[in-house]
Amino acid sequence: MRIQRLLLVSTLLGLGTVAASAHGIWTAERWGETGIVYGHGAEDGAYEPAKVKQVRAVDKEGKPVEAKIAGRKGGAVVEAADEAVILLVDFANGIYSKGADGQWVNKPKREVPGATEAGDNWKHNVTIRHLHGDALPELPPQKLQIVPLANPTELAAGALFKVRVLFDGKPLAGAAITPDYVNASEATLGKTDADGVAEVLIRNLGLNVIAVSHSVPLADTRDADKANHFATLSFVNEPHHEH
Repeated sequence: MRIQRLLLVSTLLGLGTVAASAHGIWTAERWGETGIVYGHGAEDGAYEPAKVKQVRAVDKEGKPVEAKIAGRKGGAVVEAADEAVILLVDFANGIYSKGADGQWVNKPKREVPGATEAGDNWKHNVTIRHLHGDALPELPPQKLQIVPLANPTELAAGALFKVRVLFDGKPLAGAAITPDYVNASEATLGKTDADGVAEVLIRNLGLNVIAVSHSVPLADTRDADKANHFATLSFVNEPHHEH
């Protein structure tokens, strides 16, 4: 096994943040279906399918194609047209509040006596699939989004490529990038520049999940103090073989 030595800056996260806002979503093939995975790092947690608020898909020209959510035990899958090359998923994890005892609960702040802080947590994902040899189409917008500036499915592990992070459709500067969320969820490597652009190292041959987070204060703080957004870009850069 070849071990790549990387200089990674570890970002330690509080337990409450891990429980509520640092979880991400991405898609992965499961038993022949495209499952929506929810977890922190390698965790694969159960969730109510109703938390998946929207799924969209586009073809290689950027035109919308059919995609829908289908519930399964403990989660959901995406059922998309064969010509779909990009999937986009938006997921509402709900409001979590930190009580006077330091424990986080899935309730609005007004319902938690002595609550010290609360966040409304959203997850977003862009998945690239079936795009070998083609240029990337323009992506439909999401609240927080990692936009690849090259097709990473064509690149090997150890290669570098650039991404742009957008919040509300505008470049987000100073956002820390996690290049391998599944295997090193608390490690970041570089930040976005003034144009929202960062260079990312492809860590794996196979499934790659790149992540970024961003929080903004809310005007109405009765239920939550801020909105926490967590976005991933996922893709597989290993050709599939039938055996």
